[in-house]
Amino acid sequence: MAKSSPDVPPTGGTQIATERIGVTRALGVVADEAKPSGLITLSAAEMWERFSFYGLQVLLAYYLYYSVTDGGLGLPQPVALGIAGAYGGLVYIAQIVGAWIADRVLAPRYVVLIGGSAILAGHVMLAVVPGLLGLVIGLALIVIGTGGLKVNTTMMVGALYPKGGAKRDAGYSIYYMGITIGAFFGPLLTGWLHQEWGFHIAFGAAAVGMAVGLTQYAIGMRRLPDSTAVVPNPLPPAHRLRWAIAAAAGIALVALVVATGMVRADNISNAVALVVVAAAVAIFAMLLTNRQVTPAERRSVLRYLPVFLMSLVFWTLLFQLFTAFAVFADTKIQLTAGSVTIPPTLIVTLESLAVAGITALLAVLWTRSRASRMQPVSKLVTGVVAMALGAALIVPFSLGAGQSMPLLAAIPVMLLFAFGEALFAPSALSFTAELAPRAANAQMTALYFLTMAGGSTLSGWVSGLYQPGSEGQYFSIVAVTSLVIIALLGVAYRLLDSRLRVG
Repeated sequence: MAKSSPDVPPTGGTQIATERIGVTRALGVVADEAKPSGLITLSAAEMWERFSFYGLQVLLAYYLYYSVTDGGLGLPQPVALGIAGAYGGLVYIAQIVGAWIADRVLAPRYVVLIGGSAILAGHVMLAVVPGLLGLVIGLALIVIGTGGLKVNTTMMVGALYPKGGAKRDAGYSIYYMGITIGAFFGPLLTGWLHQEWGFHIAFGAAAVGMAVGLTQYAIGMRRLPDSTAVVPNPLPPAHRLRWAIAAAAGIALVALVVATGMVRADNISNAVALVVVAAAVAIFAMLLTNRQVTPAERRSVLRYLPVFLMSLVFWTLLFQLFTAFAVFADTKIQLTAGSVTIPPTLIVTLESLAVAGITALLAVLWTRSRASRMQPVSKLVTGVVAMALGAALIVPFSLGAGQSMPLLAAIPVMLLFAFGEALFAPSALSFTAELAPRAANAQMTALYFLTMAGGSTLSGWVSGLYQPGSEGQYFSIVAVTSLVIIALLGVAYRLLDSRLRVG
């Protein structure tokens, strides 16, 4: 990684040249300081991981509730949506484990490499092993692998910007642009493959995408900062046996509750939601009681509480695209134009494409002096409001019988979702890095991903209330509830921030 400029002027051309080595020039969107060496490696790895992840997720609900004759598993629709939401929740709960391993056991760059390998194996299982066996093993491997990969790539992007500020916002925007590109092309390809050749060929395409991402990361990870190859807070040898026993006990507990029927397909959302709540309380408690966290950093953790809840609302809205809105697109949107019928998955890819473009524009905007003055919390609130308005726009087109929403009417809905996502997600990532205690950066990042776990789980749980014939009522409640909650949280943040800064 190119080192930052020293405090004194350089004395020779050699030092200047050394400081410029490795600066990425592939993206001319923002100033050089926002493109340190390694950013493209991390962005590309995350792009291909999201290609495979969303390529699967956009089809998962359909795979679960489509009939066996249509290539699916034939589960009841509410159960299928609950499982799809809970799967997303488990993926992001695994971020806690991945963050802890990178902090205490194995350096982040190697955790990412192992995680990517597990994800690849999971997609291969889904592609080649039909039925529930392939589903359970494949999803389990993807959950474990994503837990190791996603949180640590995000954390390493933050490590590229030790000075923070608007340049870090721009860097995260570029990183998030890679995410959205993968999220666009993954569903686009797998949706088409499913329509032409079935679910398992589509799952195979997700496996190929992950293989490409894993290969480029293995080649390019040498460009990452040296700090990413070091365990920040290594576990003392005397404590290793204790943690190994705790891990074994946790695995045994999971196996017990599944074997005894305490956790079933029809209540898995409730179980995952309880885990999310317990994990959030535990992480906040650890951050606030950690002796290495300074008093000023504890105040930052407290300021993060309303941001955490805002993020929970945001992800609950966004993941509607893969639960209730997935059903809506399949049943209420006119997907036939002339002699051409498009797959319902294409609607989600339109949102991802729009996010990529809007994110690129925002990356430039945040480097402008006036735009950079926009407060992070204002970006968060505005992002959620835009998405809630998108949900509200669905309502008038959902009142008629049959496929009552024209395809063109779905475009402004997706644009509002895309603007909200492009505004909220990179800003939330940067805000999380800004408020994170120096001694617990990984745990703070995992806390952010825990909001994704909660949002996905809540989306699946709430979507269980979605019923044919009452789509307008459903999306009205979603929109109004989101607007009320985000307004209250915006006020709560202002009051808490003012009080803590004075204190």
